[in-house]
Amino acid sequence: MKKIAGVIINSSNQLDLDALVNHRSIHTIPIGGKYRLIDFPLSNLVNMEQDLYVGVVGSYNYRSLVDHLKQGQDWNLSRKSNDLLILQGDRSAKIGQVSRISIQDFVDNREFFNKLSDDIEHIVLSGTNVVSNIDYRAILDEHEASQADMTLLYKEQYNGEIQNKEVRLVVEGDDVKEIIYGNDKRRDGELFIDSLVINRSLFMQILDEAEKRGLVDFIELVDQCLNDCTVKAYNVPGYVKIINSIQAYFDCSMDLLKCDVNKELFKQERKVYTKAKDNHPTVYGKEAKVKKALVASGAIVNGTIEESIVFRNATIHEGAKIKNSVIMQGAVVEKDAVVVNAILDKNAVVKQGEFITSTTKEPILIQKRS
Repeated sequence: MKKIAGVIINSSNQLDLDALVNHRSIHTIPIGGKYRLIDFPLSNLVNMEQDLYVGVVGSYNYRSLVDHLKQGQDWNLSRKSNDLLILQGDRSAKIGQVSRISIQDFVDNREFFNKLSDDIEHIVLSGTNVVSNIDYRAILDEHEASQADMTLLYKEQYNGEIQNKEVRLVVEGDDVKEIIYGNDKRRDGELFIDSLVINRSLFMQILDEAEKRGLVDFIELVDQCLNDCTVKAYNVPGYVKIINSIQAYFDCSMDLLKCDVNKELFKQERKVYTKAKDNHPTVYGKEAKVKKALVASGAIVNGTIEESIVFRNATIHEGAKIKNSVIMQGAVVEKDAVVVNAILDKNAVVKQGEFITSTTKEPILIQKRS
């Protein structure tokens, strides 16, 4: 069995997520009723069914990440056996340097890479804010068959918001010909989804070069490899959404209510794992009306819910109306209140008779414990 090292990287888009990351790591933004963002890339790595070592680059809001991952047992990993390690990170962000993929995060964790066993030939880097069910086994097979030094993952004709920090690839056949940065006025190229497979030897060379030259962006050095290395591109099929803004989070949440998207992400052989919790079943009162919604266990519903996601232990009181909204864990919507096109963060409360309404293009975010 092949041995693989996987590293879940930080995202440079954290500031675009506003209050969603004020009190938590970007890794642990709740999504889909019971999941966190990191569940998708971590499950994608685990589903390779390889002998796997995973490092998760944390952030200065690391408490929620540690609490969610614990020992890694919910993903069939273990921090005791070094299958799963939480690595230090985000130092460059704290001193004001913004990069697509931070070299500093790798340099600060040089010991993790140095201690990998000699028979690990490939390293998989995966973005933490990408919602997709990715078949890394197929990607790894193609990477080896093509004798590539590096394979960059992209989404052809990406259907979503592109911020000024995204990177696009000019692809001919399956070769990467050029990397286009977000501040480039050209609008061609396919969206790079912050994930790649790289040969370990090349990765270590890049790390050495970065330390010598004091560079901060891994993608800059990847760009310089295009002329000297075999850099391939892999178009990820199916649903892909980068959570790079409040709008992207809202759009992705509404997408999860679509049968085809939900089935593709959750109803196939490659499962999405998350932290296990023992909750009582959702309690539906006599006046409850629910249509096209995802309602997690532990909720209490006495009002009307339509085209919305309700997390664990949320409470919807009698006469309350929820539409096109995300109601996170522990949030409360009191009697006769109305919530439309909104995101209620954990333990937020909408008081009796209040109206929280907006449009699908400008969803309202009610902050945690507000």
